[in-house]
Amino acid sequence: MYFKNKLSGNIVPIVHANGPAKHTEQWDNAVSWYFSEQPCKGEISEEITVITWSIPKEVTLLENCFKQLNLSDRLIVIPMKQPFNFLDKIRKMHKYLGMVKTKYVIALDATDVMVLGFDACNEVLNSFRRKEAKCVFSAEIPQWPNLKTGQGIGELHGGNPLELGEWKEELAKIRELESTYEWLGSPFQHLCSGAWIGEREYMIDFYKECMDIIPEGWWDENLFGGDQGFITLVAGRRFPEVILDYKSEMFLSLSETTDKEVELVLE
Repeated sequence: MYFKNKLSGNIVPIVHANGPAKHTEQWDNAVSWYFSEQPCKGEISEEITVITWSIPKEVTLLENCFKQLNLSDRLIVIPMKQPFNFLDKIRKMHKYLGMVKTKYVIALDATDVMVLGFDACNEVLNSFRRKEAKCVFSAEIPQWPNLKTGQGIGELHGGNPLELGEWKEELAKIRELESTYEWLGSPFQHLCSGAWIGEREYMIDFYKECMDIIPEGWWDENLFGGDQGFITLVAGRRFPEVILDYKSEMFLSLSETTDKEVELVLE
């Protein structure tokens, strides 16, 4: 079984059914097929640490994928409080990156991501090494937070010292930058924070900058697209050290895709 980006021709190592994509027949078929196969012995380079985040006692899709590959001991699961708070992802990711010893880190959402193939993470690392970047984020078709519709952008509460207007202005400039990917023939032009690979030391500093943007003590994840709004700001500031995987060489985000962009092959 594999997913293919039909526009670039790339067969993708890691697939993310974010948003409504996880509720489609296509995804249900893919998950069923994946776990109908016999477990195999997967491989992950000792240079890589794979991190996800989940509420304790929940067994997620990604954890089951690693179990299927006999790699459960190679997945670090950051415990999250319930209800899940996306801004907490930034704070905890920064903390856990400081504990990691490997040169490279792959970070993946837990509930809607599958790793395809026994050495999918190694494939991602090999593709990353061919880039002149410090971090590569997954790219998706829809934008979140959405400046056009206002979705994902909340309203300031009275007396709160937040610079929402400045953030929106900066995000608008980043959206112009992201349109470069459209000129390159890809509709996958917006950052998706649910899948990335980066150099560990660089990402510690990256997430520290994300934390510095968020006002101290602020926990309202609805203000600016949760973690993704702030991560998008920092990624835009750090371009071209931080780029998007607009050809799906490493990651494929299925949100708002159709059979024009994506093909699922069950074989």
